[in-house]
Amino acid sequence: MEYYKFKDVLDFHVWDIESYDSIDSKNRFQNSWMSKYIGPNSKVIDIGCGPGYNVKVLKDNGIDVIGVDLNEQAVAKAKLEGLPVIHADALTYLEENRHNFDIFIMSDFVEHVPLEVVYRILSILTDCKGAAIFFCTPNLDSLMGFKFWFHMPTHINAMHPYVIRKMIAKLGYTIEKEWTEYGSLPGKGWKLWIRTKIVRMLFGTQAELFMGGANINFIIKA
Repeated sequence: MEYYKFKDVLDFHVWDIESYDSIDSKNRFQNSWMSKYIGPNSKVIDIGCGPGYNVKVLKDNGIDVIGVDLNEQAVAKAKLEGLPVIHADALTYLEENRHNFDIFIMSDFVEHVPLEVVYRILSILTDCKGAAIFFCTPNLDSLMGFKFWFHMPTHINAMHPYVIRKMIAKLGYTIEKEWTEYGSLPGKGWKLWIRTKIVRMLFGTQAELFMGGANINFIIKA
């Protein structure tokens, strides 16, 4: 299915701000959602994996993982690093192989493809009962998310959190966890409570714009 206009252009991607050498795989795994939802016997697929940075993190932690991407340059870069990444259309690949996995990662993927593709992928994954699906996308309910959205000209699918929640519910998924990161209102405990109260007093119904981080993350199950 020909829908990804930038599949041959690596330079347009924010992936270039990171490098394999800069990744602390153990720390990133232990201090993220991965350590809670991915076990030693998990079978993981990273959909739209780019150069395979998440694939590297999981592989370095002994996890059975494969990455799939349409960008030939990104896949070639990952393969030079010895990572298990293949060049394929994610939708076609999942139609044939989805039952081989119990963890599906779509990290900074859904904003790069049409809404129809996201909906079709989530639709076919509904029969993978018990599997966990993680995805993150710019948080368009925050100013930080709007700023991040315009960092990349390859962003074509603007999905507001409200739209995401409605789509998830329509497909019969349940949200296991939802959170934002990168620029969220700082603090913990009573300090965060006070800051939240102040922001809500100042901005009322628009307070969320000043509290959420740049990315919004979901873990869902069918």
